[in-house]
Amino acid sequence: MSTQHARFLATKTVADVLNEKKNNHTLTDIHVTATVEKVFETLESNGKYLPISPPKNLPLYGYMGRNGVAWGLGHSLYILSVPVYRHFNNVKDYVAIIDAYDLLSALEERGFAVESGSAPDTEFLSMPVAILVGMTKASSKLWTCQPNLPLTQLVHRILVLEQIPVRPGDADTDHDQDDGVETAPQQDPKGRLVSQTDVIQYLLEHNHELGPILDTSAEIAAGHALQFSDEYLDTVTADQLKHTPASITINSPAWAALQKMATAHASCVAIVDSNGGLVAEMSAADLRGVNPSRIRDLNRPVLVYLKTLQGGELKRPLSCRPQFSLGQLLSGLVLNHGHRSWLLDDEDRPIGCISLSDVLSVFLD
Repeated sequence: MSTQHARFLATKTVADVLNEKKNNHTLTDIHVTATVEKVFETLESNGKYLPISPPKNLPLYGYMGRNGVAWGLGHSLYILSVPVYRHFNNVKDYVAIIDAYDLLSALEERGFAVESGSAPDTEFLSMPVAILVGMTKASSKLWTCQPNLPLTQLVHRILVLEQIPVRPGDADTDHDQDDGVETAPQQDPKGRLVSQTDVIQYLLEHNHELGPILDTSAEIAAGHALQFSDEYLDTVTADQLKHTPASITINSPAWAALQKMATAHASCVAIVDSNGGLVAEMSAADLRGVNPSRIRDLNRPVLVYLKTLQGGELKRPLSCRPQFSLGQLLSGLVLNHGHRSWLLDDEDRPIGCISLSDVLSVFLD
């Protein structure tokens, strides 16, 4: 590791990110016996507005914000994942991190049919959240660390604990455990969740220490993380997603977007007009707050569903052009609290999708 950004990352730890974390809110977690519907509610209810200041030492010209032109100097913070815990010896024992993509996989597994118009089976919403553990590769393994973990090893979202509790290897995650032996009173582990957004914001705050990598084309980041994809995504599919992002037309029902994500193993779908131009986007995050009465809304046209979800106003997705720099991409993602930026051609057609994983993989490659 000899490049300037590599030397910078090699000297930093997770503790450095935590010390500068902007949204230092209390960790939101749920018990393993809580219902699936409770997960939907938790993801929706933990939102707030945060002001954001422009980054220092980095030109901001030319970036296309959510309104297509300008910057958004504030953003709505919402969580996409929540740690799940049980009790072991009367102490919290974290077993997984569940996110919106686990919810998407659960919905897909239930086989909701849009075409038939039949009433969807919502029984699973009352089942314990334990059924979601392992639905995706991300929830199959709980990534935990202590604050001294080198930043070069931080690619996933991760639960940071001051002390990593020792857990039996054959522990059952479906219910609480008690071996019947009296133990000294213990305190719950103090945990903080470090997300990819936190790391990218940290990189932006230290842009002046990262060197020439910020001047490279943002285009190189499109689909960059697909090379590290899980076993469900073969090389051919990964290459197709890199050059042709998953998309549906504006006349499609909302559920078609979720089906597209599930079958293509894509994190989001572009909503395009008859000319292929980007109009909107839909991701698993748009499932937040779904309950038995609202799950029927997924059969509505996708733009109607999104407008209802977004308070009546359809927000334009964050986007960029091939000529933009990686530094500008970082700025746009942080200032608009974006989870992705669509790479557009001269006719506003999506030719790539740049996720937070893509950006981090460029720095850690």
